[in-house]
Order: sequence, then C-alpha cells, then structure tokens
Amino acid sequence: MGEIKVEDLKKVAGSFATGVTIITFKVGNNVIHGMTASSFVSVSFSPPLVSFSVDIKAKLFDQLEEGKEFGISILSKNQKHLSNHFAGYPDKDEEIVFDESKGFPLIKNSLAWYVVKATKIIPAGDHKMVLCNIEKLGRDPKKQPLLYYSGKYL
Repeated sequence: MGEIKVEDLKKVAGSFATGVTIITFKVGNNVIHGMTASSFVSVSFSPPLVSFSVDIKAKLFDQLEEGKEFGISILSKNQKHLSNHFAGYPDKDEEIVFDESKGFPLIKNSLAWYVVKATKIIPAGDHKMVLCNIEKLGRDPKKQPLLYYSGKYL
C-alpha cells in the first residue's frame, strides 16, 4: 500500500460524525481559556476515564501537564457560535458566559459536562492524547447535541 496522504486521512476521518466539545482550563491568575475539540472519547467506566487529543500547534498544548484540571463541555445544537469562537474564529461582540457552579469553568447551557484531572499525557504523532480521570459530570436531558460531519455542522 502506498503512502497515506494527509488530505485523504482528513476526508476519511471526517466521515465519522462527532459531537463537539470545548476544553476549558485556567492559566495564571485563573484566566479562563478554551479550545474546541471533536477528538474526545469516553475510555472507561471503571475507573471513569475520558480522553481528548491536542495538536502540538494548539495554544492548549503548553498547558498540558499531569494532575491539571480541565473542564469538558459537550455543546448543544444551538452553540455552533461557541465552537467557532474557541476554534479560532471569535466574534468580538460575543460574550462568553462560563458556569462555575460545578467548581470549574464550563460553557454555560451545554448539553453535558465533565470536570476532569489529567492522569497521563501520551505522545501521538502530531498530537498528544490526554487521559483524564472524571471528577464530576452532568447532563441536561432536554438538550440535543451539536454534531460535526465532513467539515460541517449538522
């Protein structure tokens, strides 16, 4: 078999519909930052583990360390604008509202959420995979997910 081209890999990987998450984290004096991620997966029920991947060129990359807490907000179908904002296409007039009632900044009105602690950071090519213990979680059963497929929101 010949060399796999990045463009082909992106097309094939993009044929898998995913939910959209925002990974939130604190920097310095509790300044909140975030990153859109569709590379999120539930890993284990016992112990409760999830994982997300971060491109080595992402701003979040330098913040990765074992023991650090992160928030993971699974976006609802009306939060496409937030996905775009944290993917590097901010609307300067957009006010981002965080919900800190769960003990860590999460996207307000998301479909579901986790507060996690990074337990292992695994090199994975041009990304690092972050394996996390789930500390808290919740879901709003009335909301529907924002889905991403083949480079577009569904």
